[in-house]
Amino acid sequence: MHALSKFWTYENKIVTIFFFAIGFVFFDRLIINFLMPFIQEDLDLDNSQIGLLAAALAITWAISSVIGGRISDKVKSKRIYLVALILAFSVASFFQGFASTFAMLIILRLVMGLFEGPIIPVTQSVLAMESSPHRRGFNLGLTMNTAQGVFGSILAPLVIVAVALAFGWRTAFFLTIIPGLILCVFVFKVMREPKAAQTAASALAEDDVAMAAPAVAPARPKGAIKEVLKNRNIILSIIIFSGFLVYVMALQVFGPLYLTNVKGFSPSAMSFVLAAFGLGAALWGFIVPLISDRIGRKPAAVMFGLVSIFAPVSFLFVGDPVFLAIAAFVFAAGMGVGVLAMSVIPAESVSPLYGGLAVGLPVGIGELIGGFLNPLLTGIAADQVGLWVALVVSSAGALVATFFALFLKETAPRVLERRTTAPMAAQA
Repeated sequence: MHALSKFWTYENKIVTIFFFAIGFVFFDRLIINFLMPFIQEDLDLDNSQIGLLAAALAITWAISSVIGGRISDKVKSKRIYLVALILAFSVASFFQGFASTFAMLIILRLVMGLFEGPIIPVTQSVLAMESSPHRRGFNLGLTMNTAQGVFGSILAPLVIVAVALAFGWRTAFFLTIIPGLILCVFVFKVMREPKAAQTAASALAEDDVAMAAPAVAPARPKGAIKEVLKNRNIILSIIIFSGFLVYVMALQVFGPLYLTNVKGFSPSAMSFVLAAFGLGAALWGFIVPLISDRIGRKPAAVMFGLVSIFAPVSFLFVGDPVFLAIAAFVFAAGMGVGVLAMSVIPAESVSPLYGGLAVGLPVGIGELIGGFLNPLLTGIAADQVGLWVALVVSSAGALVATFFALFLKETAPRVLERRTTAPMAAQA
């Protein structure tokens, strides 16, 4: 009992709650990809319209990530803010089951993106403040990548496809409101307001008072966006996450269609391959950030970024579902890079006072490029050339992310500590 109470610290509690919260966000976002073979037939959609559905959610997600991330830095209660967001997108997801036209479905996707976008900046910035420095990468990787893999890439294709085959695709959307309501209760009861942001805000206010003098006008603090964008790592994180999102969105949106429409896989075989990719994302999603806690963010991003290039390539050239599932699992190691660029590196590069904005900028701009423009243009190209072009685009996005990771400035606390203590030890 004592060991259990010692383990069940607030840090571990909030990691668990955010694991399910973020996992459910991606479950709701991605299930439409696995239901698309059913929806496409029912609503008579072409590839361009399918790309538009992904782009619609991404554009409102992109805008609300930046604005909502900044709002989270200012609101008095991040807990109430998060509960309201979860409740709102859960209701929007439920109403997708009533969509009878493409127009109705795309409007609901726009609404979902509006309320889902701020959840990542809120949860990741709070978790960065509440995490122990030596396990920050692990915590953020587990709640972001592993949750996305378990809920969005394993449970979603297996459970949702099974529900759609048994009861229809509309029922799958109706059921999503249940976990949303449960999550609202747990977040409200467990989460507390982070103290790190309050401490940083108080320190900044005290500095402003101390600097004020009767004869000299106090210097006004610069705008938050300018302050954050002065950091080189933030710019690089935006580029890296944009490339990463091109990679993962092109693969997840058009990969299922390529396997069923071009390679002739059955829906069950397609879901098996995508579930294997999701399992890899779930495992590597926390292993890669955990490795980065020890060897550094930069070498981990470069090393595993290279691995991600081969995931879409395997979809093109591996014909057997079993071998393709194995390849998808192994090459899913690149999924661990996303959380480094999206939240770990930005959160470690700026003051906690700007944590929500620092995470919101890569998420928002990355969504605009990788989540909005990418599926929109890739869907048009797929109609003109063929679905194979989506997988080429996916691989190119991973290559871009890997290249710019070479220019990152290291932020891992353990690595920086070694660099500081080594010269001191040598002098001693």
